[in-house]
Amino acid sequence: MRSILKKFYSGNRAICNVFFLGLLLRLIFTFFIAPFYFNRTNIHFDNDTTAWMAALSNLIYQGEFTVMLNNEFAAYCRMPGYSLFLAPAFELVSFSYYLQGIDVKTHTEMWYSVLKITAFLQIVLDSISIYFIYYISKKTIKQHKVAITVALLYAFYPFVIVWNPVCYSEIPSIFFGLLALVLVLASNKNYVMAFAGAALGFAVLNRPQFALLAPLMIFFFYQKYGSFNKQYFTKLFVFFVLFSCTYGAWPIRNYIRFNKVIITQDLRGFDNWNDDVIAFMQYIYSVKSEWQPQFSNILQNKQVDFPEIAYSTAEDSLKLERAVYLAKNCGRGFSEWGGYWKATIPIFDTANDCSKEVARLFNELRQSQIEKHPFNFYVKVPLQNLKKAIFKSGLSDNTSFARKLGGYLFYFRTLLILTGIAGLFLMFRKKELRPIALFIGSFFGMLYFYLCFGTSPQCRNIEIRYFLQPDVLMLIPAAFIFCQIKGFSNFVQRFLPPAVKEN
Repeated sequence: MRSILKKFYSGNRAICNVFFLGLLLRLIFTFFIAPFYFNRTNIHFDNDTTAWMAALSNLIYQGEFTVMLNNEFAAYCRMPGYSLFLAPAFELVSFSYYLQGIDVKTHTEMWYSVLKITAFLQIVLDSISIYFIYYISKKTIKQHKVAITVALLYAFYPFVIVWNPVCYSEIPSIFFGLLALVLVLASNKNYVMAFAGAALGFAVLNRPQFALLAPLMIFFFYQKYGSFNKQYFTKLFVFFVLFSCTYGAWPIRNYIRFNKVIITQDLRGFDNWNDDVIAFMQYIYSVKSEWQPQFSNILQNKQVDFPEIAYSTAEDSLKLERAVYLAKNCGRGFSEWGGYWKATIPIFDTANDCSKEVARLFNELRQSQIEKHPFNFYVKVPLQNLKKAIFKSGLSDNTSFARKLGGYLFYFRTLLILTGIAGLFLMFRKKELRPIALFIGSFFGMLYFYLCFGTSPQCRNIEIRYFLQPDVLMLIPAAFIFCQIKGFSNFVQRFLPPAVKEN
């Protein structure tokens, strides 16, 4: 075994060096930086982690995948991918507790071990992703220096590193998404294509953004086979059969179990995402690109002012004033948020719950904005969203020095995105690179357009982690253009001398 590893390292020294460097950076962040950056006791736990934990626990002990029992919305308010990703660590810890005679159902502290094991598994998988993106680049671009540069960019990419220790679905979604592409490029065997389809399906079950990759696989397969021949269609068919079986099990379950077509998730299973809060969010994003400070002012019972466009008619002005008053005083969804100015309204307290009325008013106000100000709704606000998505320059929470410093890294992200866009144009000029350029560019454009211009409840709420998947693939055209810059290629050669020899 030692001789095999030594032989592999000697033949792949450059990427091995980058892999170990990336692994070291992730470990350093987890052990020494993350506690200061997140400024909390448990760096592996964040708000949404509880939902995946509860869903897995209910699936195992109650036989129902749901965040909360006896709540239909809770059965599909989170997609199942990350809960299933937690399952191996859960079973390992459960077995360990069983050997010690401890009842895991009543011993909630077991979850600390589950999350810690899962976090270190994510570090390993994300380090492997460094090799995956290197392999994809080498096979599609066919330039070793570009592939090494992509690997270096990913190894140092702060917006991936920061999610390594946190039990969220970002890291496994990227790993399984890249794994699907690697498998397609690595073999012509049907069973490998089947595994690739299943991998992409599981990536979608972790992060639905990856669903946009599925139709774009026509470009990716063309990159490999070069023509629409029988082999091309056979491999594509096998890929999609397993993709459909893996991801498709989720919407099929929702339809059979609840007679509803839900292809991703419905946030109303969470008390703080009740109809009133979702309607407010939908309304505010018809007026402006941020829901602050209006949302916080409602929670804190402060004066709430909207942009002038919200008061275009006397009827809308009065309706808006009433909606805000009710939201402050009897909106149950608002009362579930931290910082609410008085006691939470219990779910059974229908006498003091006016959420339906609040939702109706905000929905009517949103429809009025669409009818009276279509340019603002369909163009101006989405463009503001797009500007924020690409040129975001800081964190909303700068409570610690580490987060203040981390906020400046958004400039690095913007540089990579703009460089990647330029790289796409440069790649498209080369016939052999057009399929991969179309694949990456279409994924980037489709997801950014959907999140910034879309009108569904989960659109326009711009969080940078929602763009992480296309941003990672944009490192490929960014590296391509970096390697065209005079002197940069020599820098890579000096940094990793074996790279040239291996090529």
